[in-house]
Amino acid sequence: MKRITTIVAALLFMAVQMNGQSVPFLNINADPYSHSMGGATLTLGENAFTAVNNASAMALTQNKGYIGAAYNTWQPDFQNNSNIGFAGFVKLGQKFSLGLGGKIFGYESYNIANDKGGTSGTYTPKESAFEVAGAYTISENFAAGINVRMISSDLGKDASASSVAADISVTYMKDALKLAAAVTNIGGEMDYGYGGYKLPSMAKFGANYTLDLAPENTLAFNVEGDLVMEPSAFMAAVGAEYSYNNIINVRAGYHVGDEAVIPSYGSVGIGVKFAGLNLDAAYLFGGGENSTLNGSFGIALGYRF
Repeated sequence: MKRITTIVAALLFMAVQMNGQSVPFLNINADPYSHSMGGATLTLGENAFTAVNNASAMALTQNKGYIGAAYNTWQPDFQNNSNIGFAGFVKLGQKFSLGLGGKIFGYESYNIANDKGGTSGTYTPKESAFEVAGAYTISENFAAGINVRMISSDLGKDASASSVAADISVTYMKDALKLAAAVTNIGGEMDYGYGGYKLPSMAKFGANYTLDLAPENTLAFNVEGDLVMEPSAFMAAVGAEYSYNNIINVRAGYHVGDEAVIPSYGSVGIGVKFAGLNLDAAYLFGGGENSTLNGSFGIALGYRF
């Protein structure tokens, strides 16, 4: 008789699949800047996580490159999950940009049960994605990009799977306007030994417009719509960012979510840039009395060159 470990892992796996998708962590960003703007990804200001949020935007950045890393808590009052990420990119000449990124999503540990009804230790499920990104400047204001990522999911001793997925993105930027679109997580299924499960693919559209309020003062408005393919759902993000002299940035956003994917939440955040360093932080709140995202927090440190 197999150890009850298998049953526990299977139950955890089924809990994830109750949302109608495998590896839902793929749509949980590791970038605190994104969280502070309601979860938008496509048309934010440039930072290291541009490489994983929207590869095409790498080609239209002002700086030559970025590197950065982040640590996030996710559902701290519910499951105490963690989301650790890193990213970076560099522009290669006038046309090409190359980036790397990855994240490790750790779930709360559970007890391993044995045949006698006792416990023989604990198991910590985790999932990860590591990727490469490329971008090409088609014209002065327009660029295209692609991400290719390797996905790994380890939910228990007998519940693991892997797959490969890709994102395709385009970005248009002129003066104060930035527009972008992408399709994400296009790829094979995740098979844990119980049959294949589709990846959480999405079609995304975003826009950002920046107003010059006064010398060294700007206010940017950002909006994004996400069409989730599996399960069928629609989500949106709205956010605003005030910047003083491109040094101090204060942000607020709201994510219009779907309980089957990512619930609704409000967010606030701050960013500081100094001597090439970027420090970003975000805090999530609201979304309903029983929201599982209350208190989620993220912080990131990056360097631009």
